[in-house]
Amino acid sequence: MKVSALKTEKRVERANWRGYHIQAYGKDNDYPQRLREIVGASVTGASCMEQYRKFIIGRGFAQKDFYSAELNRYNQTADDLLQRVAEDYAMYAGFALLLNWNANYKITEIQHVPFEMVRLGELDEDGHFDKYAVHPDWGKRLVALRPFRTKDIVYFDRFDPRPEIIRQQVEAAGGWDKWNGQILYYSRAGRDCYPVPTYDAAVTDMSTEEGLANVALRNVRNNFLPAGMLIDRNNTANTKNAEEETKQELKEFQGDTNAGKMFYVNLQGGDVEPEFKPFKSNNTDKDFVVTGEKAPDNIGRAFNQPPILRAQDVGANFGADLMRNAYDYYNSITDTEREDVSRVFAMVMEYYVVNVNPEGDYSILPKKYRINATLAERLGDNTDKVLELLYDANKSEQSKRVVFSRVYGLDEDDIDELLKSL
Repeated sequence: MKVSALKTEKRVERANWRGYHIQAYGKDNDYPQRLREIVGASVTGASCMEQYRKFIIGRGFAQKDFYSAELNRYNQTADDLLQRVAEDYAMYAGFALLLNWNANYKITEIQHVPFEMVRLGELDEDGHFDKYAVHPDWGKRLVALRPFRTKDIVYFDRFDPRPEIIRQQVEAAGGWDKWNGQILYYSRAGRDCYPVPTYDAAVTDMSTEEGLANVALRNVRNNFLPAGMLIDRNNTANTKNAEEETKQELKEFQGDTNAGKMFYVNLQGGDVEPEFKPFKSNNTDKDFVVTGEKAPDNIGRAFNQPPILRAQDVGANFGADLMRNAYDYYNSITDTEREDVSRVFAMVMEYYVVNVNPEGDYSILPKKYRINATLAERLGDNTDKVLELLYDANKSEQSKRVVFSRVYGLDEDDIDELLKSL
């Protein structure tokens, strides 16, 4: 078969929506909204997403002063922004930051912009755009609460730290007081592209999992009765009101709360008892079981996530070593995401009005599996070697820190506690 004959549906369609001056994010401009809905309706998808998010956050920024530095008017710290950025990056493979500048071309505040609210500006004839459009309800999920209004769209310039570009943007807006600022839009798909998350290939499995849950719920609500029709012969004693009453009684009698109850029917002379005819269907119990087992596995593979992290297939073999190995593995899988976020923050903070990170360290510490065990128990046979190094007067504190961290895998808290004992 020719490869050209194989066609798959486009995951994300892009087209200029000139009425809004944007590029649509998906056919109906609601791809991010649909993603969140699908993930939220899947037990495995939601579980995997939560673990993915936590591993991107890790243990937060390594530099403690920067970790707690307030970066905007809402008193949000760098750690607060990291939490929100990581959630968007995990869900959408992208995130957005609003940057406000002063007349000295320094960033005065950094705000997180929910990624699903941002759209790329429409392309010009040369295939370029210079604006981002922000609206709280691009997916039109809230129209029952408030109508979608074009006047609610706010346009922001693209991130560009060059003073001459900022000056042009401010002049085009009519002055500093009318300028909305810049948005830094990070997409894992690359510059000027809408991202597609790593788990996109498994959204069908997530929808399948939701569908199976709906079928199970429907079976429970209907006492596992087969679908069918109840035939009530045209008895002469029936009246229109009697028919409606019977229908209402049958409707009220169904459901899990009525399981095991009896239904009384009084047949008069000459009446014909009602007949229930079930709809014939194939026995799909095995198919449901197989599908129900495959879907979570496919979703987990899409996230490259060990089952133990989402408490699957744990059994009696659960142990600290297995979990620690799973942490190490998934830390390596999510290392790229942490580096991406770290790199973006480093780039932005280069222009921040105050130097809140003199060391210039914007790295994010990976997660670490901690159990209720003493340091000696965790070190095992290495305990004596660590103590020997700790009390070695010929070694500097810095060299001890390096060896404790790189050789024995201790974190900063453990190292601080050890050095306090001297």
